[in-house]
Amino acid sequence: MNPDFPTEAVPERPVYITLVITCHNRARFIDRAIRSCLSQLILRKDIEIIVVDDHSTDNSLDIIKEFHNDVRLFVNDRNRGVAYASNVGLENARGEYWMRVDADDFLNAYACAFMGGILDENPEISMVYCDHYRVDEHGAKISKIRLNTHEALYEHGAGVLFRTAALREIGGYDVSLRNCEDYDLLLRLMRANHEGYYLPVPLYRYYIHGENITLGEDRQAFREMVEKKHGV
Repeated sequence: MNPDFPTEAVPERPVYITLVITCHNRARFIDRAIRSCLSQLILRKDIEIIVVDDHSTDNSLDIIKEFHNDVRLFVNDRNRGVAYASNVGLENARGEYWMRVDADDFLNAYACAFMGGILDENPEISMVYCDHYRVDEHGAKISKIRLNTHEALYEHGAGVLFRTAALREIGGYDVSLRNCEDYDLLLRLMRANHEGYYLPVPLYRYYIHGENITLGEDRQAFREMVEKKHGV
């Protein structure tokens, strides 16, 4: 050590973004989701990854535990639904910004850098949402989903980067909803005068495989429940 240049302890940097992956029986896809979060290209800022396993009965947990040095794992004692699992991630988040990534989806490597930069420079904005690519099981692009209207955003509410404080202000997700919980969350944010910003770049990858929660037969019933709740 050179005495002419004394060193001081470097303070721990604050967490910039928390990425939360909720998982229930998604062993086929969870590895890809985690790796996409680990592969975010962003300089001199720290990202944490929280995985909330919602009582999987397949081998999802075995795969998640392979990343024990890279993720913070929380395991629900029973299947409680994606809204509850998301709130576990929100409660334990240390990041200034927060995003949920579904276990069967994944992120473009620049998602955090681009979307986080918009929130950094625009303090009046509470969330940033981007276009999606629908992909096949190998990650090949099939089609683009534009979130350029509120209706499109409500229908495809994943991959939104929020200010963590804004989500906590409205109480997080409604755990009574087993579907359309993202629709309800976005409506409550909008009604609390939180502004969003649409980034017309496809940074989120949405995999359609026939078992998606958003394709469930009960989605319409939950959507009607949410719209009745909000008088939409």
